[in-house]
Amino acid sequence: MRLINTFLALSLSVAAAGAAVAGGPESVKLHPQSTADGGRGTFANPSKHVRPKFRYWIPDASVDPDVVAKDVKTAKEAGMGGLELLGYYLYGGPPNNGAGRGNAAPVDWAEYGFGTEAWNRVFKAFLQAIKDNDMVMDFAIGPNQGTGVPAPESTDGLAWDVAAYNVSVPLGGSFNDVLPGWGAGELLAAVTGLALDSADVVRPDQLARDPGSLPGDYSLNRTQITLSASSLTDVTNLTSVGGHLSVDFAGTNTTDGINHTIFAVYQFRSDYRAQDGPLDLGGPQSEPETWRQNGSWAVDHFSSLGAKTTTDFWEKYLLSNDTLDMLHDVGNYAWEDSVEIAANLYWTLDFLDYFHADHGYSLAKWLPLLFHRNGKYMNSNPDVWWVSDEPDQGNGHIADYRATLANRYQSYLTGLNAWAEEYLKLPFSAQISYNLPMDMLENIPYVDAPECESLDFSDLIDGYRQYAGPANLAGRPIVSSECGAVRGEGFVQTVPELLWHAKRSWAGGINQFVFHGFPYSGDYGNTTWPVFTTFNYQYSDMHGAHRPDWFQYRGAMDYVARNNWVMQAGVPRMDVAFWQKVTTQPGHVELRTYEPTDLEKMGYTYEYLSPDSFHLPGAEVIDGVLAPEAQGFKAMVVRANDSLTIDGVKKLVEWAHDGLPIVLAGGIPETYVGTYNPIDLRETRRSLREAAISLPNVNVTDDYLVASTLSCIGILPRTQIRSMSPTNATWFTNWRSSEECDYVYIYNDAIELSQGQGTAEATIQFNSKGVPYEYDAWTGQQTAFGGDVSTDDDGTTLSLSLAGNQTTIIAFHHSKRSEPTDHSSWHGGHISHAEQTPHPFPTSSAVHAVDPAQSLTLTNWTLVVEHWDPPADLYNITGGASKHNTTHHLPHLVSWQEIPGLQNVSGRGYYSTSFIWPPASPPTSSPHSVPPEKVPLDFGFIPNTLTATLNSIPLPPLDPTRPRILDISPWIVRDGQSPNRLEAVIGTPLGNALLPIFDLLETSSEGPASEDATTVPPPKGRYGLDSPVRVGGY
Repeated sequence: MRLINTFLALSLSVAAAGAAVAGGPESVKLHPQSTADGGRGTFANPSKHVRPKFRYWIPDASVDPDVVAKDVKTAKEAGMGGLELLGYYLYGGPPNNGAGRGNAAPVDWAEYGFGTEAWNRVFKAFLQAIKDNDMVMDFAIGPNQGTGVPAPESTDGLAWDVAAYNVSVPLGGSFNDVLPGWGAGELLAAVTGLALDSADVVRPDQLARDPGSLPGDYSLNRTQITLSASSLTDVTNLTSVGGHLSVDFAGTNTTDGINHTIFAVYQFRSDYRAQDGPLDLGGPQSEPETWRQNGSWAVDHFSSLGAKTTTDFWEKYLLSNDTLDMLHDVGNYAWEDSVEIAANLYWTLDFLDYFHADHGYSLAKWLPLLFHRNGKYMNSNPDVWWVSDEPDQGNGHIADYRATLANRYQSYLTGLNAWAEEYLKLPFSAQISYNLPMDMLENIPYVDAPECESLDFSDLIDGYRQYAGPANLAGRPIVSSECGAVRGEGFVQTVPELLWHAKRSWAGGINQFVFHGFPYSGDYGNTTWPVFTTFNYQYSDMHGAHRPDWFQYRGAMDYVARNNWVMQAGVPRMDVAFWQKVTTQPGHVELRTYEPTDLEKMGYTYEYLSPDSFHLPGAEVIDGVLAPEAQGFKAMVVRANDSLTIDGVKKLVEWAHDGLPIVLAGGIPETYVGTYNPIDLRETRRSLREAAISLPNVNVTDDYLVASTLSCIGILPRTQIRSMSPTNATWFTNWRSSEECDYVYIYNDAIELSQGQGTAEATIQFNSKGVPYEYDAWTGQQTAFGGDVSTDDDGTTLSLSLAGNQTTIIAFHHSKRSEPTDHSSWHGGHISHAEQTPHPFPTSSAVHAVDPAQSLTLTNWTLVVEHWDPPADLYNITGGASKHNTTHHLPHLVSWQEIPGLQNVSGRGYYSTSFIWPPASPPTSSPHSVPPEKVPLDFGFIPNTLTATLNSIPLPPLDPTRPRILDISPWIVRDGQSPNRLEAVIGTPLGNALLPIFDLLETSSEGPASEDATTVPPPKGRYGLDSPVRVGGY
């Protein structure tokens, strides 16, 4: 015998959560939800509710409240609107606990664990600091990822798991023994079946689907044993109370196959830890006196009872009256991270009953087919798969299992969401469904603020569109992202890289960020400088005052906040909805669902919808438009290789009769997921074919490309790209509409090009006749569009120029009352000539190419480098870096990698030079030159952060992708004799300074050199200015 080596808020009360889910997804209701009580502020000065947040990691509850208060103030000064509090707890504990990151804690978790009195003190101190700094806070509802709380081990609301054992019996033989695995847990089912054959399956492309597999499943190498479906028999009722089973196969009269197999399937509490107990790890640990001191267990994520286990603990032990009152004042979201609970097979109590109610048949005899890719870690990706000889190899039963699992997960989400709203008076946020074997899109509407992440979505704009689609359809105003984590980039991430992640997110419909991450800055046991660090130094980044460039974060965070402000305005508008039905969501979304790029090339925007969300109140067709109060889709695309559901097709046909244009790209799809009554299936197929033949708004094509079809039937993009130079450039747009204004976010995607490359020009026709303004997210300025504008019956056509990875915002104001005054939150009130330069910054409509021959390249720079070196005592975190200065004379700007002595240096660089204007030998005039009274300044591109002064006058914030000021003439001396002094200060990440000591770093005794670590040194960065700085020359 052996183990099978086999994954608008909800208006519901906690008490009703289970019943609501039993009634199906109709329980989801639209609920208008403002960004926050305090509103959005203005574009120039966004409110704290719009500003980004950092995930704030504290190691455990032993942290110093005074340091916590200082950290909160530090984040506020960098432009953050809030912080998300998360007790890290070694990511759960030792590596043998799933994904844990450490074997010992330097303090006693019996005293300082999550949920203890020490945790209460830290939580209240954090609340007070947030209030004192006029910020908002999110908080994880448990330690680590928020997956659980302290509880007695016998609690039914903790996570459950299932294991299957089997034993082979020769053909025609018998079995008279105790079931294999007896005692592993409570017996769910004993099943017998005939094994027909066994084959080794080798799949060289691990991202490819197996023929006939369920949508979302990737291929894996395995041994595959096929069972006769007709032979599968539930023999649980023949099993004695002691586990004895007697069956005789002599009467089967079969010579086909290889053997008979007896399966025994058991359920049990998984005992998966959200935070290890004190006796499970090393360090100065003590015996817990109560279960509250014994760590935290993952709760059942597939029942309302699991949610109630969490909420009951909070109410009884963590939310005293004053704590709850403070939370009402400054709380933003109760929150849970992505679900990464280890399990052979995700399960909950009474699952078999729920399944029978959902699908009308018993799952018991089909259980052996479930033990592959329906759990996480453990034996969820086995070497041996059991399938049936049905045409779909039994995948219909797996799809049904996953559908019921999703319904149970919704009961969990509903319970938490309702509790947060009703008890905490706060919205609930969670990272929904990815890592789980279910339809992610179906579940997204079940929380107030669904959250994804840049890491697991691989910065894939198409992936973000999958996530944002159902959220927007459900009227969720915030679609958040845990943004910025990159494996292998610990301490080397630059600010432009962080912004790059955000830019792609906005293009995909994300409109709020929790940046990854901001660690506790105080001393902690067995932890080296520069700071307490998560995940064995693997992931970017540890933002904070230990970074030399921290003092320059404010400009970048203001930029993020202003883009958030726009992306949270009004409602999103999309051109096309794509049908997408999957039954499992991988942990890392790596591939586009719609692979062609023809839609982007023409300017179309699109999102994805699951047919399991078609019941939402906003999913209606009026005047041929789907979801007119939400995205306003002009058409829906269903591809021939899409997987269908009967209920989804019924709704699709209904919409077709209501006049919605539908494109069946590549033909009429035939694949349906799950098991169905043959009569219902036949009728559904007939109705779809009939609609395709008889309705003029249903278009069946031979080609998967859809842009040309949409154009031919008169459906044009809201942002129609008329021309692009170079032609291989790719721009993304995202449209938001309010009563007074249409906002269009535009991004020049230069993902495959080096920094400083990828400039492109485009002519775009916008489906709006409002007055166009350009909103500069770096300065807060809102100015009338400065380029050519043409308007006709089809809208407004503009010509734009964007550097590689640059963004801009075009706002079309519908009335004089809505038009902005020309101002900026960056005034430099100390700049007396500000009135003379109404818009000295580089708008996309006013940028001309730089002609080096017509410009003055600045030379003879003095560079003073402030080195931030490791301290003599690496375990003195609060003492900070060891600093000293060196001076370098540079005829021309070059990277620090090319300056002797700076190869392994991190720190700050103070650059200065002088120039005469006009120069003694002025550049030759050009017919394309700007008038001589205007003098541009161009820094080329900025590798990280930069602030500058000209003649001691601070210059405005600079966009690293196009750091130009169109006219510095108000601030320069123009007598041709007196020098103008330009000074620039740059900061770097700490990566280069850490490389020589990388293997000496540790956090809580765990670091890159630890035996169980998989960390490799990060790449060396190119620090310093190395792009020519030019004056004049447009």
